[in-house]
Amino acid sequence: MKYIVITMLLLLRSAYTAAAQPDTLVVQQIDLATKADIDAQKHYKKYKTASGGTLIVSLASPILGLVPAIATSACRPQIANLNYPDKELFQQKDYYDSYTKRAKKIKQRKVWTNWAVAFGVNLLASAILVKSLDRN
Repeated sequence: MKYIVITMLLLLRSAYTAAAQPDTLVVQQIDLATKADIDAQKHYKKYKTASGGTLIVSLASPILGLVPAIATSACRPQIANLNYPDKELFQQKDYYDSYTKRAKKIKQRKVWTNWAVAFGVNLLASAILVKSLDRN
């Protein structure tokens, strides 16, 4: 029993030591990915053309609005539109991958939110129209 307790303590100590001194390369990669996510949320604003176009077309017809919504949300933002804050960081693979992935998610969220808003407006307008026709 004594040996089992000592073995467990040694295993816990080695696990704690490994956790306390993580590999610096792994930490740097995690930090780059986290920084890229934060930077993308802060600096990527060029989604407005895609989301605005989707909103305008969807207000005319939600079915037609699916065309720009699907087309614009399926592709990654162009590099010229990313507005990344640091060129040197952007050239590092982990930062680039995380930044572009987050920017695409932001773009998709804005595009589909605008499509949903337009769909809701059309639904509300249809309900009001049906109610007004029922009263006559």
